[in-house]
Amino acid sequence: MKNNDKVVVKKYDVVALGALVVDMQIATDDAQLEKFGIKKGLTNLVSAETAKEIADNLAPARTPGGPGTNVTAGVALRGGASALIGKIANDENGSFLNARLNGHGIDFTPVLSSNPATGTTAVLALTTPDRERSFAFAAGASMELTSDDVDAKLIAQAKITYLDSYLWLTENGREAVHHAADLAKQSGSKVVVALNDAHVVAQNQPAFLALATSHADILVGDRGEFMALFKTATLEDTIAKVQALGVTASITAGASGAYVIDAAGMTHVPAKLLDKSKIVDTNGAGDQFAAGFLYGLAQGKTAAEAGGIGAEWASDIIQHFGAEPKVGKNAPPPNAATIQNKPDAPKKAA
Repeated sequence: MKNNDKVVVKKYDVVALGALVVDMQIATDDAQLEKFGIKKGLTNLVSAETAKEIADNLAPARTPGGPGTNVTAGVALRGGASALIGKIANDENGSFLNARLNGHGIDFTPVLSSNPATGTTAVLALTTPDRERSFAFAAGASMELTSDDVDAKLIAQAKITYLDSYLWLTENGREAVHHAADLAKQSGSKVVVALNDAHVVAQNQPAFLALATSHADILVGDRGEFMALFKTATLEDTIAKVQALGVTASITAGASGAYVIDAAGMTHVPAKLLDKSKIVDTNGAGDQFAAGFLYGLAQGKTAAEAGGIGAEWASDIIQHFGAEPKVGKNAPPPNAATIQNKPDAPKKAA
């Protein structure tokens, strides 16, 4: 290194650009579904006003949601440094998100929607006594994120920049993703193209693959999402495509564990074995695997080592309801049960 060369120290392990959501869990009955016009067992698109009316009447349990949110929360609550870029409205849900995310230790300065008719994006999960879940989705401020909302200074301080695929649902969101990817490349931040939804990936496959080819240093997602990206039919072909692309990747496969890839090759990371009685809710397991994997990479771990961290974090999240980690500042009282087991050692492929 020359004397005039400078070592750039990045402040954040992960900075995420995300579609921010408030998740609401509601226990209700068929009469209430009918009252609010919610078709049972389906995802219902509703207005911000209807979402607020349901929430006001049925007192939901609120948690922050969205892949970018879940990933940055996982990192921050376990002692890492993370920041989040996303758009909310000046309403009750927006205030909740702002307070909760900052309370977790995430560096989050919200971008506020200028449209007074826009609410903070919300997903209401309504569960009836027969355990059937019906969803009410109120698209809101997160769908308004634009390139102008992307904080270049935050990305310049990121070891890793995470790009949430749900931003691909709007043209302005896609532009914001590409702008953030350009900024990350310019500043030396590693670019993560997240494959959070196979349907979204399939709908935008040529553009997704083009961005992965031109900008991605890291790909994260599950087996179905990777197959949608590469239009492959088998896991073996999918892994071959990832290796040909020359990126680092984690491909989760539920109870079969995950497959992580870097320049050293492919490693199978087994899922952490738990008694079935301990598995409460698998929601958020993929995001927490990604959070642990990315945190490990940001700390200089190999893909195999980072995959072990991801497996442990995913194991933790499935032992309680919701996608929000209950560790760090969000930990339950000291007398509550805690996880003592360490992650299984990854197995190196032959």
